[in-house]
Amino acid sequence: MNNVEKLPVKAREDGLAVTLIGTDLPDSYLEEAEPSPLMQTAEWWWGRGIKALKVLGLLAIAAFYPTLVAGSHDIKDEPVVLSAERPWTSPETGIIITMIGREIAGPGWANDRPGWHPQARLTGLPAWQEALSSSMSEYTRLMSMQAKTPRGTADPDLSAAARLLVVDPQLEQTPRLAAAAEALARYEGRLERDLASDATGFENLLDKLGLMASWSDISVAELGEQSNLRDGWPASEADVQAFYAARARAQLASQLITASLNAEPDTLVSEAVQSRIDRLVAAWRKAATLDPLLVSNQSGDARLMADHLAMMAFYISEAGRATRDLGGAIIIDAEERAEAARTGAPAAQ
Repeated sequence: MNNVEKLPVKAREDGLAVTLIGTDLPDSYLEEAEPSPLMQTAEWWWGRGIKALKVLGLLAIAAFYPTLVAGSHDIKDEPVVLSAERPWTSPETGIIITMIGREIAGPGWANDRPGWHPQARLTGLPAWQEALSSSMSEYTRLMSMQAKTPRGTADPDLSAAARLLVVDPQLEQTPRLAAAAEALARYEGRLERDLASDATGFENLLDKLGLMASWSDISVAELGEQSNLRDGWPASEADVQAFYAARARAQLASQLITASLNAEPDTLVSEAVQSRIDRLVAAWRKAATLDPLLVSNQSGDARLMADHLAMMAFYISEAGRATRDLGGAIIIDAEERAEAARTGAPAAQ
């Protein structure tokens, strides 16, 4: 007798199927009952699906914060294009104000973030911002000494901006950056109304080129020191800091060099100077735009990981050499012009 024949109901040959609900089935029927293979398969897949969803959920939760950290790394290395509708009396001032605004309105100052914020876990962006702000401070301080007041003192607004751009670990930098931008804007307004001195001139240009060349020396020294250590994989925190600090200095130099040269049109006449300017700008931009997904400082044949610190050091050293070559070419060109003016002979082009 099969299980169907054991049911306590009379078998029907026709009509709708009836599902018996209850617990009045014979024990022998319940003992011999077997689950449907289809339901067993469905139950197996259901269990595996639930476990897979749990695992995926845990992985998503674990990856959520690191994803936010990676997404908050935002390096503003695009060229600065000043508005042609409102020309700046001092393009260098306009470039620095624009770069300050990019950091404030863009990623924000990383070291001002609370400890739980994703940017507080970054290494490259803080190094970029600190080197950028410090270099802008040095350049602005140099401009303040060049744009002297009638009493022979440094320009007050440029001096204030230079002081505010210095990074103080004990203070929030965002309000200091905003105040520095306001001081630079005041200088621009005074300069536009002929109430301030400009920072142009032959000697001033050479001083600015010398400052940019010193940025190259600082970067090469820092990169060389870290490249000899190789104490992290793919790179240590100090390696990343040196790399992004060098990028920041290269970015600032690549933007300011054109503005400072355009303020001295008399220096752009000779072919020797023009050819060096093109090589100089290209060298600084190459260093500023070196943007690997992960900074690597590995020795050997670089089969798997590159030596980005060595690459950056090479680009930066080339930029520094090109900066000094341009300064030398400008000096030689000026001497030739002075000699030509003295003797009445045409200057060499």
